[in-house]
Amino acid sequence: MESPRDTKPPCFTVFAWRGRELQQHALNGWRPPVELQGPWCFMIITLLCMIILFDNVNKYAPYGFLAPVIYAGTDNATSEIHSDDNRVRILLDLWSKTLDQGARAAGSDIPAPHFQDCKKSSEDFTRLDSRQHDGRRPLWTLWKGALGLELGGGLSVEDDGEEMLSTKARLQGPYPPWIQGGDEDNLPLTRRAQRDIWLNQHPRNCSSAKFLLADWESQKTRSSIGVGAELVAMTGLLAVALREGRVLVTKDYHGANHSGCTGSSHSRWSCYFAAEASNECIDRALKLSMLKSAWREGILTSSKNYPPFIVWKEVPVPTTWGRPWESIQRTVELDGSLLSGYKAQDRRWWRTQALRYLMRSPSENLCNLLNRARHDAFGVKAAEIALDLVPREWPKYAQPERTPIEKLVWSSLGPWIPRPLVSMHVRQGDKGSEMRVFAFPEYMKLAEHLKRAFPHVRGIWLSTEMENVVEESRSYTDWNFYFTNITRQSGSTSMAAYMAQLGKRRNFDNAFVNLLMAAESDFFIGALGSTWSCIIDGLRMTSGKTMSGFLTVNPINELL
Repeated sequence: MESPRDTKPPCFTVFAWRGRELQQHALNGWRPPVELQGPWCFMIITLLCMIILFDNVNKYAPYGFLAPVIYAGTDNATSEIHSDDNRVRILLDLWSKTLDQGARAAGSDIPAPHFQDCKKSSEDFTRLDSRQHDGRRPLWTLWKGALGLELGGGLSVEDDGEEMLSTKARLQGPYPPWIQGGDEDNLPLTRRAQRDIWLNQHPRNCSSAKFLLADWESQKTRSSIGVGAELVAMTGLLAVALREGRVLVTKDYHGANHSGCTGSSHSRWSCYFAAEASNECIDRALKLSMLKSAWREGILTSSKNYPPFIVWKEVPVPTTWGRPWESIQRTVELDGSLLSGYKAQDRRWWRTQALRYLMRSPSENLCNLLNRARHDAFGVKAAEIALDLVPREWPKYAQPERTPIEKLVWSSLGPWIPRPLVSMHVRQGDKGSEMRVFAFPEYMKLAEHLKRAFPHVRGIWLSTEMENVVEESRSYTDWNFYFTNITRQSGSTSMAAYMAQLGKRRNFDNAFVNLLMAAESDFFIGALGSTWSCIIDGLRMTSGKTMSGFLTVNPINELL
C-alpha cells in the first residue's frame, strides 16, 4: 500500500496545497513538479501564472517593470525575490516622482530626508516676513522654525517699537528668524542689523515712504558682468537707501527673465529669493515711477542720481550700529597664517549684512531646485540610510505618522546632507586677469590640511566653471565629490561666452543652487580674490558658521 507521501493527488488538490508556492515562484522561472506535468494541469498552471504575473504588473505599473518585493509563503514568514539594490531603485523612483509632482508620490510612505517641503516652507516664511493685519511686526519669537509659528500666536512677545536705525533702540529681541547659531557664531551685531534693514524695507505705511528705484548693474552697462559682481553692486545701493531713509526697490532682474520664473515672479528678484521689500512698497514704487511729479518732488530717486563709485569702493556704510567691524575675529587662513584684517573691514561687514538680507530665504522655486540638486547628489545614500531604518517588508510595510517633535522641532534643522561636508569653490578661467589663479591640487592641499584636524571629513561639494577641475577630482579617490550635472567651460572660453552657451535659465539656476549648497556646508575652501567666494563666506558668516573658518588660496580682491 502506498504511503500518503507517495500518493499523487488530483490536480485541483495540488493547486489547493501549492497556491502560495505558485505565487512565490511565478516570476522566478518556476517549473511544475512531476505530478503536475499532465497537459490539462500544465495549461491550468500556465493560466494561473499569467494571472499572477499581470496582477503584479498592473499593481506596480507606476514603477515600471522594476516591480517591488513580492511576498509569498505562510502568514508567519515572508521571502523577497529581489535584491537591496532594487529596493533602493524603487525608493529613488518614488522620490523622483515626488519631485515631479510637487507632493509625495502615491506609495511613498518613506519621507525623503534630503527634501524640504517647499510649499509649506514658503508659506511659513511669508508669515514671518510680513507685517500683521494691524501693522505690527511679524510674530518673531524666541522659538525657531515651525514651533515658533505653532506657538507664536499664544505668546506675549514684548515689542520694542519701531525705533529703527537709532543708537537708542533697545537691544532686546525678538529678532528675525533667518539667522542661525549664537551671536558669537556670526559677525558682530548681525541680528540687530538684519532687524533694522527689515524694518526699513517694510515700513508700516508705504503711502508715505520714499523710494530708491534701483537698476541692476547689467542694465546700466553693455559689458558683461558676473552674477556675484551684480549682487555686490546692489549692496552699495541698499546702503544709500538706508542712509537716506528710503525703501530700496529693484527694477526687473534680467536673471529671472526666463520660462522658469512664472507669474508675479517673472523678471523679479523674488523668483529666487524673498522680495527685497514688502509687496505693497514694491507696487507703490513701480506705480510712482510713471509719474513725473514723484521724481521731481524727490519721492523717487534712481541709480542715476548717485555716482558709480558709490557701489564699489566708496560705499556709504551705515553708522547706526557703531563700528562692529572692529570686533570681527580672524578666521580666514592664507599660507598658514590667519589674516589680521582687511583694508576695508567696514565695507566687508556691510556687504555681508546686505547680502544676507537680500538672500534671507530661498523662494519656492529655488527650494525646488535645491531639492533636485540634493536628490541627484545624495539620493542614493539617503535611500540606503532610509531603508536601513524600516523593516525588510517594505514597501508592504507602512511608515508611522510623524510625531509633533518631528514636525515642529527637528524640521527646523533643515534637509539632510551627508555631513560633515566641505564646500570648495575653484575659480580659474578668465579670472586670471583680475587675480592669481591656482591649480586644483593647491585647493586639495588645503582639503588635506582640513582632514588632519577633522579625520572624518570625506565629502566635498565642488563648485567650479571648469570641466578640467571635475576631471581632476576623480583622481582623489579618498574623497567623495558632489557637483551639479551641468556643462562646464573647456579651454580658454571666456565666462561671458560660457554663460551665453549655457543659457540664462540654466546659468542662474545653477549659480544660486551652488551658492546655497556651499553656504550650507560645514567648512569652506576657496579663493578670497573671487567675488563669488566672498559672497559664500559672507552667507556663512551670517548663518552660524563664522568659527568654521575659511581656507583661501589667495588674498582678498581690493574692490570688495
